Amino acid sequence: MALSGYKEFTTGEVLTASDVNAYLMQAIMVFADSSARDSGIASAKREEGQFVFLKDSNTLQFYDGSSFVNFIGDGDITGVTITTSGTSGLSGGAAATSGAFSATLAVDPSSLSDGSSVTVDLANDLLILEDVTDGTVYKVKPNQIAGSGTQWDQFLLIGA
Repeated sequence: MALSGYKEFTTGEVLTASDVNAYLMQAIMVFADSSARDSGIASAKREEGQFVFLKDSNTLQFYDGSSFVNFIGDGDITGVTITTSGTSGLSGGAAATSGAFSATLAVDPSSLSDGSSVTVDLANDLLILEDVTDGTVYKVKPNQIAGSGTQWDQFLLIGA
């Protein structure tokens, strides 16, 4: 049985077993698990492009011509990891290998450097600033700020 795509049936046309197998059997079949899938679709009856859904793992799969593989949806990201270090001033982070991903990072000002050992490149470093009146976020270079100089320890106040 080869899946044939699309066919528009006409009034009075005889619906053959071949038409049912080639056109109407194109659906996402639902199985309890991969064992039920394997016993429900014999190897000789598997067709490239055939989709199944496994209830035990909530996984959508398709047959690629040799095996059923997980359909991951849009994009090709299969893993995300955000890590933080004790000296970054950040805490939180997360890891995921599939599905939707979200992470929350928190800034702890007490663990940030006091600026005494930081060299600021006025033309190339970037600052992220938020206007607290409307929430607009800006990405600026230090030399774009009026009156900027080298005394950043007096300028950078986080959580004030």
